[in-house]
Amino acid sequence: MRRYKAYIARSPGIKKQGDVMGRPKKEKPNHGGLYEVKATIGKGIDGKLIRKSFYSPVSKRDAKQKADEYLARKRAAEITGAGFASENKLFEAYAKQWLETFKKGKVKDNTYRGTYENPVLKHLIPYFGKAQINSIKQSDVQKFFDEKGREYSLETLKKMRSALNLIFIAAVDDDLCYKNPVNKNIKLQSTVSPTEKNAYTQAEYDTVWEFARSHPYGLAIMVMMETGISRSELLGITRPNIDFDNNIIYITDGLVEEKSTETDRYVLVAEGLKNKYRARPIPISVELSDALKNKPTIIYIGGNAKKGIAPVAIEPKYVFHSPTGGPYSPNNWYKREYSVFMDDLQKAHPEVKRLTPHELRHTRATLSANDNVDLLQLAKLLGHSDLNMLIKRYAHTDVEAMRKALKIDNKDG
Repeated sequence: MRRYKAYIARSPGIKKQGDVMGRPKKEKPNHGGLYEVKATIGKGIDGKLIRKSFYSPVSKRDAKQKADEYLARKRAAEITGAGFASENKLFEAYAKQWLETFKKGKVKDNTYRGTYENPVLKHLIPYFGKAQINSIKQSDVQKFFDEKGREYSLETLKKMRSALNLIFIAAVDDDLCYKNPVNKNIKLQSTVSPTEKNAYTQAEYDTVWEFARSHPYGLAIMVMMETGISRSELLGITRPNIDFDNNIIYITDGLVEEKSTETDRYVLVAEGLKNKYRARPIPISVELSDALKNKPTIIYIGGNAKKGIAPVAIEPKYVFHSPTGGPYSPNNWYKREYSVFMDDLQKAHPEVKRLTPHELRHTRATLSANDNVDLLQLAKLLGHSDLNMLIKRYAHTDVEAMRKALKIDNKDG
């Protein structure tokens, strides 16, 4: 019997009989031991798309199904106006959990307290605390900022908004709410005028400088006045940071107080600077360089002449150190030396206003701006990366500088 071979009409891509069929590749987990699928669930406060990850230990298809179910529930909630969440949780409980989980111990202590803990505990929780987190709407958020805007500055409002936005971003990721109510439609307005920081005039600057030359605590004041550094940067200066041949101070570190997570007490740490721009060389005058060079490098502590006990000679690590030669905490230095200097200055020159350490920094910026110092160089001096912030925050042009710039004569005739 004659055999006939059956042929199958094939379209491109269909393998003929006898061809080896390739097995479909087995999917591999793409997130550790889990399959991950990302989906767009909305827009953030900056207008950028928000992406949420969905995971499955089974397959990528299963992860995608979870994403589709989430998006379907989200759309249904948007249509009906009802919120959805994996559980009902009060804002207070979740906000405290967020602080502990995402911020405490993960950012610098000063940043934690000022940027996160204070806005959350002092402002957000007292207002939203008893509300379920999935019940808070955009209108509630706007009402909150409208009320706060009558009491607080725009800068403070921005800190509150930043913390609230981050809390809701985390809440969306945790399926506690489907939408972040802190979006780009939220408007911040403050009726509180920003506090104008004081600065010395050139005449006052000269008076303070002359007084500091002979004061026991004056050298630190002179360094801050001439360089515009902060007190934490001042107290972080070591002798190797000073190039006496070329009259330069290299700012490389700063001393700050942080609360220990082990003892819950504040400890002094040298933890670097706020940002990479704060590490900088600063030229100083010959007078200041010589004064720093002549500052004793050895101090003597302890001892008892009556008992015949000689004092111990030590070489402090830091140029501006505590009475025992150790590092000086910014708060203790302020109380023991800075305040004493300002008290003595006020007695000798009551006409000269009392400034804070940060206002000495403002003074350096203001006088430099008045002398038409290039703003880029001034930003480098102060360790700033943003010229706009420099102009808004530090350049307090005084009346006489404005008169000089406008070429207005102040004399009769």
